[in-house]
Amino acid sequence: MTIPEHLIDTVYLGDVFDLMRQLPDGSVDMVFSDPDYNVGVRYNGKSYTRSFEEYIEWYIELARESLRVLKDDGNMFFINYPKQNAYLRVRFLDEACYDVQDYVWVYNTNVGHSPKRFTTAHRSILHGRKTAHNKFFKEQVAQPYQNPTDKRIRQRMAQGQKGRMPYSWFYFDLVKNVSREKTVHACQIPQKLSEMLILSCTQPGDVVLVHFGGSGAELEVCKRLNRRFLAAEIDPTYHAIIMSRLHTGQIRDEYRLIKRTVSRDALALQPALWSE
Repeated sequence: MTIPEHLIDTVYLGDVFDLMRQLPDGSVDMVFSDPDYNVGVRYNGKSYTRSFEEYIEWYIELARESLRVLKDDGNMFFINYPKQNAYLRVRFLDEACYDVQDYVWVYNTNVGHSPKRFTTAHRSILHGRKTAHNKFFKEQVAQPYQNPTDKRIRQRMAQGQKGRMPYSWFYFDLVKNVSREKTVHACQIPQKLSEMLILSCTQPGDVVLVHFGGSGAELEVCKRLNRRFLAAEIDPTYHAIIMSRLHTGQIRDEYRLIKRTVSRDALALQPALWSE
């Protein structure tokens, strides 16, 4: 069975589980998941926070259904805070997947400083493989060699190798309130991060399931890279933002947190705008 064509390259307005129930087993090449982290963030004035145990049960069910629709050679990525991902891994993924790796996304600033502990400035990215035969394309994400004059490195480069495999620590700044990427959506993932993950395990024409449409950033990346995509967005306002962004190729001013007409000098007078 194949994915219904009307679900591809568009955004389903509704719950992600309702979307996934319409997908056949083994039908998507990649799953990209950046869910609500259950820490009280409000999206368009609404909170989806629940008890921690309820959240983990929901998270496990999300991963279970994702594994069902993933192809045998596919890859899943779940972005979350370390505690949430630790529970998901131990209580489900380690047993259900062939292999699970835990990568770290590090950013250099954050808010929520406490006088009693260090400030969190990283997130966990769980990479689940359904089988040992997952697709992975080093050359699409290779990082330049740091010692290109070394004899062994010169030989590799002569053989056509573009660089080394990235390490498991990824450095990308948060999408700040003054970023050109920033929309009115409460939480966004940097496009450079989602692009790296998508490039690592897909090729043009492959199908990427993005659980939560959000601001549309990941879908824009898919479109730019010629990947087909499926996504869900439960909030009508965010759904409108995404559809506008996909149709026009840009973020309309009314959907930006900071309008383009505001000068950088004016922003400098408002330091609160520079925090996440």
